Amino acid sequence: MKKVILIISVIIISGSFAGAQECGPFCPVCSGSSDGSLLATGSFLFTSMYIPNGEEEQGLLNLRYGVLKWLDVGFGYSVITKKVIWNVRAQVLKEDEDGMMPGIIVGTGSVQTGGSDQSVYLNLTKSWEFSESFALRVTGGIASLVPELNKTYGIFGITLSIAEKFSIFTNFDGENFHEGISWVLADWISISALLIESKNLAVSVGIKWNSPKK
Repeated sequence: MKKVILIISVIIISGSFAGAQECGPFCPVCSGSSDGSLLATGSFLFTSMYIPNGEEEQGLLNLRYGVLKWLDVGFGYSVITKKVIWNVRAQVLKEDEDGMMPGIIVGTGSVQTGGSDQSVYLNLTKSWEFSESFALRVTGGIASLVPELNKTYGIFGITLSIAEKFSIFTNFDGENFHEGISWVLADWISISALLIESKNLAVSVGIKWNSPKK
């Protein structure tokens, strides 16, 4: 918990506002995720993304694992640039599902497929389920690149779920928007089509499974 508090303090103390460098922690290319929620304990999520006209990268593999109820980790590999990207997320405060209190997530990890920049960030997330077929999740926060902790930038995302199977989302990673749609074919597989930086079409396939029970 002391380490989590330290991360939050570093971000809040950061003084000025600046643009991100190429890619931020909320970019689906780097994080392998299009929303702010953590994985359930003991579950895996493998995503494979193909970006035909990507300027630096055209393929990305990402594996995320729910370590604890409040912690998940992710590791990825960019096919063209041959770089390893990673991130760690900790849920400091669970959201109040019946009230207005958002959840608080802090994280750190790689933020661009073509380099080794690292980031730390603080993210607030809140969801509303209006019916069985209509839900909304909103996330927003601040991030800072390491070692330039005196510069911070804003991140946010909106995900609208329709008929349980379809989602429309847009993410802002501090410099660029990433918009897309997602379709849950079954409980264990989903496909997404999105625009990286609002211009490069990408297709992503996500596969979920749980670790074997002892």
